[in-house]
Amino acid sequence: MEKVEWEDVQGIVLSGYGELLQSAYLLWRFKPGNLASKKKWLSNLTTRLTPCRPDSGGKAQSAINLALTASGLRHLGINQPALDSFSFEFLEGMAPARVPGAPIPRRTNILGDLGDSSPEFWDWGGWNEKTRDVDGLLMLFADSGSIGQLIQAETTALNGIADGQPIVLRGQLFPPDMKEHFGFADGLSQPKIEGRPKRRRDRNSGEEKSGIKLGSAVKPGEFVLGYMNERRTRVTNGNGRDIRRNGTYLVFRQLEQDVPAFHKFVSDVAQRAGESEDWVAARMVGRWKNGDPLIAEKPNGSEEDAKNNFLYHHEDRSGLQCPIGAHIRRANPRDSLGPDPETALRLSKMHRILRRGRPYGERWDPDAGNADSEKAERGMMFIALNADIAGQFETIQHSWINNRHFNGLCGGTDPISHFPDGEAITIQSRPVNLHINRPRPFVRVRGGAYFFLPGIRALRDIAASA
Repeated sequence: MEKVEWEDVQGIVLSGYGELLQSAYLLWRFKPGNLASKKKWLSNLTTRLTPCRPDSGGKAQSAINLALTASGLRHLGINQPALDSFSFEFLEGMAPARVPGAPIPRRTNILGDLGDSSPEFWDWGGWNEKTRDVDGLLMLFADSGSIGQLIQAETTALNGIADGQPIVLRGQLFPPDMKEHFGFADGLSQPKIEGRPKRRRDRNSGEEKSGIKLGSAVKPGEFVLGYMNERRTRVTNGNGRDIRRNGTYLVFRQLEQDVPAFHKFVSDVAQRAGESEDWVAARMVGRWKNGDPLIAEKPNGSEEDAKNNFLYHHEDRSGLQCPIGAHIRRANPRDSLGPDPETALRLSKMHRILRRGRPYGERWDPDAGNADSEKAERGMMFIALNADIAGQFETIQHSWINNRHFNGLCGGTDPISHFPDGEAITIQSRPVNLHINRPRPFVRVRGGAYFFLPGIRALRDIAASA
């Protein structure tokens, strides 16, 4: 088994910092010039960054991680030959500029960022010149009593090198159930990374006894550059110190959720179908709101593994338990796509992502009867980590989430996606399938960018370089 230098990898790769309920995401542009001041800032910041570390049993007081766009790396003195080693998707960016009168950029079409989710309407990172360029992302995690101080300290540290005040986006977890705004337990079905440090709750997981290959770990190179991936290759330029080593690509998208519209839709469908609202919502997502899958789990494994201890090919090939177009089935098809289940499961491991997102905005109270609460902005700060943006995040988004013909379907896209095309939802049933028309997406993209999350040693090297 390949040994990963976890002490050099930023902590968000292995942890969502679930014990730290408050988070903030600082986005900024660097001022031109003054490279020495930027390197001094970076050098100081590296002493505060949180690395991956085994679970010691103690509760961290805060955590800080840094990611940079291609333009941010340029501002820190990375030359073009070094930048050329990064992926094309990262260099082009999530929302390439659209020339007036020209067709919509290819990447925008790939991601389905159309209609109300077009970069034309984004609050940051889109086509608006005033808010387009983003160079850096600081991810801050703390408890409610200290998150404000952490934001203030890091904002102050950026004075003199940032062009104006950074954009501050806030996120939070909602204990005790940790559900997102549509009411579902989130963060389930995270891939297990081969060679990761064992957490205390992993040590007696029973994963080895489950009797299915679902629990087999994914090669570290799928998430951290410089190591073997599932294709038995490793990303490296082979020339000296590679600044990509122990880093990964980070996808950040601000997704606004129209929670009242979602619940009204679910209620209307439930009345027409003669089912409960929970039944309808579960068929859209593929899980009950507490996280239990619609497919019966295998009996072995830890409590944490149990909610993921299932497959599709033999258990529910026709989608009668979990609809074929349900969110979790599209986002992680497991053994359902391919010539046979074994091959399908192996191929699916090449398209996994680590998710580290958090809700933002106040929780919706259906009994409040408050118009301001109904109109309040709320949603998800979506974060995905992957070593191959095109082969992982973009494949999931384009070929599975947005695909109207996913796994043999005749129409429809992910029921909770932002993609405006293919609004029919099919719930497999007997004697006939139930077809539902979704009037419009319940999710809208409000901003986004592709970042690189460097290894800590690489950041120190950048700060120290002449």
